[in-house]
Amino acid sequence: MSYDTDYLVADYIGYVKALLRYAGNEAHALRLARALEIRVRIGTVNRSFPELPDGPRVVVQPWWYGNNDVVRHELAHVMLWWSGLEREILEEFGDELGWRVVENLCNHAVTFLRMPQTMVDEAVRRHGVTARAVGHLRKLSGARPDEAMRRLVYDDLQAPRAGFLTSGLYIREVAQCNLSLPFSWLERVPEPTLKFPPEARASFLTLPGGTSLIGVCAG
Repeated sequence: MSYDTDYLVADYIGYVKALLRYAGNEAHALRLARALEIRVRIGTVNRSFPELPDGPRVVVQPWWYGNNDVVRHELAHVMLWWSGLEREILEEFGDELGWRVVENLCNHAVTFLRMPQTMVDEAVRRHGVTARAVGHLRKLSGARPDEAMRRLVYDDLQAPRAGFLTSGLYIREVAQCNLSLPFSWLERVPEPTLKFPPEARASFLTLPGGTSLIGVCAG
């Protein structure tokens, strides 16, 4: 079987979203684990054990026990194993590359676990697919601006969306889904708002402090 990586991401995130719906779109990592009957225990390493006879277990170091992205990452590993995609990835790509693909998928899933669909839907209901929706999503979730921007852009992998975040005169983060930005990551762009024609449906939000700008385009 040959896997298109775009479909792989879509299949996995679709499965993650389904599990979140089943768990009532719970955003708190430990409560989500309880809802999915995944035990969380303290140990010497951060690791997931999805195949145990008495049910899946996640182990985290003591300082990571709680509502945080380390727990979410390990929960994502259990979800990937449940989906059956982990086995297919390792068969397709081999151990070395396959485990890198697995880690990247689990990292990508963390933003979806931190910001369930109900949060995104609320932000879009209020502000549309815009930079202001990123700001609202950030307030709802406590996520960093780049995390909230990526969550909005990649929410619908069939839709044309793109986003960026600046740091001073440079593009610090980009996210592109079926839509290209007129500049690239780390490029020096003193006036990014001038790069978009009116028909681009671009919106912008200056973050507190005035040195960073979020931009979102929806095709």
